[in-house]
Amino acid sequence: MTTVKVDRETHRLIGDLAHLLGRSRKDVVRDAVLAFASWRERLLDDGLDETVHRVAVASEKHELRAAAGGLDSTPAERVERTRIGAARMSPRVEAALSPAELLEHHRPAIEAAFAALGVRAPRFAIDPGRYGHLAEHRVMVVDLVDPARFEQSRLRAAAFDIMALSWFVVPAGWASPA
Repeated sequence: MTTVKVDRETHRLIGDLAHLLGRSRKDVVRDAVLAFASWRERLLDDGLDETVHRVAVASEKHELRAAAGGLDSTPAERVERTRIGAARMSPRVEAALSPAELLEHHRPAIEAAFAALGVRAPRFAIDPGRYGHLAEHRVMVVDLVDPARFEQSRLRAAAFDIMALSWFVVPAGWASPA
């Protein structure tokens, strides 16, 4: 057992609460610390919810720029991605991410893994049907650095290892047969 030192007024409040609740001082302090930790985690999660919104906006801008042919990220985007990727994200918040937000959240790891497999600029396909997939499929579009090295199964495995979800990976120039 360890001792926690508090000021005289706090000691009196702990004693009063313990008496009113019919609990020990130790129980009152433990419950107060647990309640504070839970409250603080909710505040962190709320801040992460705001971050998720910023990621969604950034992802939509990225997709629009990709459609316009401007796939290179700006220095400001690289800094923002690093800052967001370094943030602590609770499982509850990560589970609430859309596939596009999840891709953006894990972008540095995906880009590194995919670069080793000969592709670059992974992005979320807004219209999977354009690439021959169902609307509910998660489809990632990539640019080929070396077309001879395009191995969809290894790319899918890398995406699964990082994001724990199954993704289809297609090259940018590929379109579904009409």
